[in-house]
Amino acid sequence: MRDRSIRLAGVLAALWAVAGLAAFAWPGVAIAAVCLSFGAAMALFQAVSGLRFPPRLTIGVVAFSAAALLGGEWADVYEAVPWWDLALHAASAWMLAAVGMALGLLATAGARPRTAVWILSILAFGFAMMVGAMWEVLEFTLDTLFGTDAQDGGNIDTMTDIVANTAGALGGVVVAHAAVASGRRVPPGGVLLDFVAMNPVIYAEWRGPLVPRQTGQTGRREARAHGAFQRGRQAGGDVIAGEEQVGP
Repeated sequence: MRDRSIRLAGVLAALWAVAGLAAFAWPGVAIAAVCLSFGAAMALFQAVSGLRFPPRLTIGVVAFSAAALLGGEWADVYEAVPWWDLALHAASAWMLAAVGMALGLLATAGARPRTAVWILSILAFGFAMMVGAMWEVLEFTLDTLFGTDAQDGGNIDTMTDIVANTAGALGGVVVAHAAVASGRRVPPGGVLLDFVAMNPVIYAEWRGPLVPRQTGQTGRREARAHGAFQRGRQAGGDVIAGEEQVGP
């Protein structure tokens, strides 16, 4: 593991070195190296942390980076295709909703939460929108402090970006909800399910899609818990079953 981490760190450093050396003479090569470095960074993180990413996720990150940096910035696709920026905003929010769902499942290590699954969906939607809002704040900060034109004209650009983020987050959260609730693998639902299944170290309680609880089973579980509580009170006054009674 250590040797692999060192090799990956070397690959990452080499990519950044190529990017730095080619920045002025061959900007396209430099940007391509930066895009590839994101994939190398994810591989390095896997080697160091022990977590695993589905290969499709790594490929998707590199492809998205290339679409935004190599295509949008270097090849001027933003100018040639007016909707390119909005498409990237929607796509990123679509994927971030799945990331938000994965973060929500961490609280129970992948087990079904006590609340309904749609509560996780709301949290996932909020996470995607939060990241989108932070990006707009970053653009505003860059324009204000350094005189850049990241907002491309101001309020109209910002609001259309937010609308695209909202549409993407809504679509992504519907797909993520369907993935964890019923196992449907509409992208990026399949990537989400694969990531959870591949990482039992943080999703130890994951047993597959979180199908709704049966009312009868829930009632029996609650009845058993209530019975244990009552037996504890009878045996030790106000002591709950499973706790030790502390003497005076």
